[in-house]
Amino acid sequence: MKKKILKLSLTWGLIAGLVCFLFFLMMYAVDDNPLIKKRPDIGINILFIFLAIWIFKRRRNGYLHFYEGFSIGFLTNLIAALFSGIAVYLFLKFYDIQPYLNWNSYSKQFLIEQKEALDSVINEETFKLQLKSFDEIKPYRVILDDLMFKQFAIVAIMLISMALRKQGDAIS
Repeated sequence: MKKKILKLSLTWGLIAGLVCFLFFLMMYAVDDNPLIKKRPDIGINILFIFLAIWIFKRRRNGYLHFYEGFSIGFLTNLIAALFSGIAVYLFLKFYDIQPYLNWNSYSKQFLIEQKEALDSVINEETFKLQLKSFDEIKPYRVILDDLMFKQFAIVAIMLISMALRKQGDAIS
Protein backbone atom coordinates (compact mmCIF):
# COMPACT_ATOMS: atom_id res chain seq x y z
CA MET A 1 0.00 0.00 0.00
CA LYS A 2 2.83 2.41 0.87
CA LYS A 3 4.43 1.85 -2.54
CA LYS A 4 1.16 2.64 -4.31
CA ILE A 5 0.75 5.87 -2.36
CA LEU A 6 4.35 6.90 -2.99
CA LYS A 7 4.23 6.05 -6.70
CA LEU A 8 0.96 7.92 -7.24
CA SER A 9 2.17 10.93 -5.26
CA LEU A 10 5.46 11.01 -7.13
CA THR A 11 3.75 10.82 -10.52
CA TRP A 12 1.15 13.51 -9.88
CA GLY A 13 3.56 15.66 -7.86
CA LEU A 14 6.03 15.75 -10.76
CA ILE A 15 3.24 16.57 -13.21
CA ALA A 16 1.94 19.34 -10.94
CA GLY A 17 5.48 20.70 -10.48
CA LEU A 18 6.00 20.74 -14.23
CA VAL A 19 2.71 22.56 -14.80
CA CYS A 20 3.65 25.09 -12.09
CA PHE A 21 7.00 25.65 -13.80
CA LEU A 22 5.24 26.12 -17.15
CA PHE A 23 2.97 28.65 -15.42
CA PHE A 24 6.12 30.47 -14.24
CA LEU A 25 7.46 30.46 -17.82
CA MET A 26 4.18 31.95 -19.07
CA MET A 27 4.40 34.66 -16.43
CA TYR A 28 8.04 35.23 -17.40
CA ALA A 29 6.99 35.78 -21.01
CA VAL A 30 4.48 38.50 -20.13
CA ASP A 31 5.91 40.17 -17.01
CA ASP A 32 9.30 41.37 -15.80
CA ASN A 33 8.57 40.19 -12.26
CA PRO A 34 7.05 36.69 -12.61
CA LEU A 35 8.05 35.60 -9.10
CA ILE A 36 5.73 38.12 -7.49
CA LYS A 37 2.78 36.86 -9.55
CA LYS A 38 3.31 33.10 -9.34
CA ARG A 39 1.21 32.65 -6.20
CA PRO A 40 -1.86 31.41 -8.09
CA ASP A 41 0.08 28.26 -8.88
CA ILE A 42 -1.01 26.89 -5.50
CA GLY A 43 -4.34 26.30 -7.24
CA ILE A 44 -2.53 24.07 -9.72
CA ASN A 45 -1.16 22.03 -6.81
CA ILE A 46 -4.59 21.71 -5.23
CA LEU A 47 -6.10 20.56 -8.53
CA PHE A 48 -3.48 17.81 -8.92
CA ILE A 49 -3.79 16.84 -5.25
CA PHE A 50 -7.51 16.31 -5.75
CA LEU A 51 -6.85 14.33 -8.93
CA ALA A 52 -4.26 12.07 -7.22
CA ILE A 53 -6.56 11.34 -4.27
CA TRP A 54 -9.55 10.73 -6.54
CA ILE A 55 -7.57 8.31 -8.74
CA PHE A 56 -6.35 6.41 -5.67
CA LYS A 57 -9.91 6.12 -4.40
CA ARG A 58 -11.18 5.00 -7.80
CA ARG A 59 -8.51 2.29 -8.06
CA ARG A 60 -9.63 0.94 -4.69
CA ASN A 61 -13.27 0.57 -5.69
CA GLY A 62 -14.35 3.78 -3.97
CA TYR A 63 -12.67 3.23 -0.61
CA LEU A 64 -10.35 5.76 0.94
CA HIS A 65 -9.24 6.31 4.53
CA PHE A 66 -8.44 9.82 5.70
CA TYR A 67 -4.79 8.97 6.37
CA GLU A 68 -4.39 7.64 2.82
CA GLY A 69 -5.89 10.77 1.29
CA PHE A 70 -3.85 13.02 3.54
CA SER A 71 -0.64 11.09 2.79
CA ILE A 72 -1.21 11.26 -0.95
CA GLY A 73 -2.12 14.95 -0.80
CA PHE A 74 0.80 15.92 1.41
CA LEU A 75 3.37 14.01 -0.66
CA THR A 76 1.94 15.24 -3.97
CA ASN A 77 2.08 18.84 -2.73
CA LEU A 78 5.60 18.45 -1.33
CA ILE A 79 6.96 16.85 -4.50
CA ALA A 80 5.25 19.45 -6.72
CA ALA A 81 6.55 22.37 -4.65
CA LEU A 82 10.06 20.93 -4.55
CA PHE A 83 10.13 20.20 -8.29
CA SER A 84 8.77 23.59 -9.33
CA GLY A 85 11.02 25.41 -6.85
CA ILE A 86 14.12 23.63 -8.15
CA ALA A 87 13.07 24.18 -11.78
CA VAL A 88 12.58 27.91 -11.19
CA TYR A 89 15.90 28.09 -9.34
CA LEU A 90 17.73 26.38 -12.20
CA PHE A 91 16.03 28.73 -14.67
CA LEU A 92 17.20 31.73 -12.64
CA LYS A 93 20.69 30.36 -12.14
CA PHE A 94 21.44 29.28 -15.69
CA TYR A 95 19.13 31.32 -17.93
CA ASP A 96 18.06 34.66 -16.48
CA ILE A 97 18.69 36.00 -12.96
CA GLN A 98 16.74 39.22 -13.62
CA PRO A 99 13.35 37.96 -12.35
CA TYR A 100 15.02 37.11 -9.04
CA LEU A 101 16.67 40.54 -8.84
CA ASN A 102 13.33 42.21 -9.61
CA TRP A 103 11.59 40.10 -6.95
CA ASN A 104 14.23 40.92 -4.34
CA SER A 105 14.13 44.63 -5.19
CA TYR A 106 10.32 44.68 -5.08
CA SER A 107 10.27 42.91 -1.71
CA LYS A 108 12.80 45.33 -0.26
CA GLN A 109 10.86 48.34 -1.58
CA PHE A 110 7.60 46.89 -0.19
CA LEU A 111 9.20 46.58 3.26
CA ILE A 112 10.37 50.20 3.11
CA GLU A 113 6.91 51.40 2.06
CA GLN A 114 5.29 49.47 4.93
CA LYS A 115 7.70 50.80 7.56
CA GLU A 116 5.09 52.97 9.28
CA ALA A 117 2.63 50.10 9.55
CA LEU A 118 5.37 47.85 10.92
CA ASP A 119 6.55 50.32 13.58
CA SER A 120 4.06 48.93 16.08
CA VAL A 121 5.23 45.37 15.41
CA ILE A 122 9.01 45.56 15.01
CA ASN A 123 11.60 47.95 16.37
CA GLU A 124 14.11 49.95 14.30
CA GLU A 125 16.95 47.47 14.80
CA THR A 126 14.84 44.55 13.60
CA PHE A 127 13.66 46.58 10.62
CA LYS A 128 17.27 47.36 9.64
CA LEU A 129 18.25 43.69 10.01
CA GLN A 130 15.33 42.67 7.82
CA LEU A 131 16.27 45.27 5.23
CA LYS A 132 19.89 44.12 5.27
CA SER A 133 18.83 40.49 4.86
CA PHE A 134 17.53 41.27 1.36
CA ASP A 135 21.10 42.03 0.30
CA GLU A 136 22.28 38.64 1.57
CA ILE A 137 19.51 36.43 0.17
CA LYS A 138 20.64 34.01 -2.52
CA PRO A 139 18.57 32.70 -5.47
CA TYR A 140 18.08 29.27 -3.86
CA ARG A 141 15.60 31.10 -1.63
CA VAL A 142 12.96 30.58 -4.33
CA ILE A 143 13.00 26.85 -3.56
CA LEU A 144 12.36 27.45 0.14
CA ASP A 145 9.76 30.09 -0.66
CA ASP A 146 7.86 27.66 -2.88
CA LEU A 147 8.02 24.90 -0.28
CA MET A 148 6.86 27.14 2.55
CA PHE A 149 4.09 28.95 0.68
CA LYS A 150 2.56 25.82 -0.80
CA GLN A 151 2.15 24.30 2.64
CA PHE A 152 -1.02 26.39 2.84
CA ALA A 153 -2.48 23.66 0.62
CA ILE A 154 -2.59 21.43 3.72
CA VAL A 155 -5.99 22.90 4.55
CA ALA A 156 -7.26 21.88 1.11
CA ILE A 157 -5.63 18.46 1.50
CA MET A 158 -7.51 17.85 4.75
CA LEU A 159 -10.81 19.00 3.28
CA ILE A 160 -10.38 16.88 0.14
CA SER A 161 -9.36 13.84 2.19
CA MET A 162 -12.38 14.22 4.45
CA ALA A 163 -14.78 14.79 1.56
CA LEU A 164 -13.57 11.81 -0.47
CA ARG A 165 -13.07 9.32 2.32
CA LYS A 166 -15.14 6.20 2.43
CA GLN A 167 -14.26 3.48 4.84
CA GLY A 168 -15.05 -0.17 4.85
CA ASP A 169 -13.51 -3.33 3.52
CA ALA A 170 -11.25 -2.07 0.79
CA ILE A 171 -9.35 -4.18 -1.68
CA SER A 172 -5.63 -3.59 -1.19
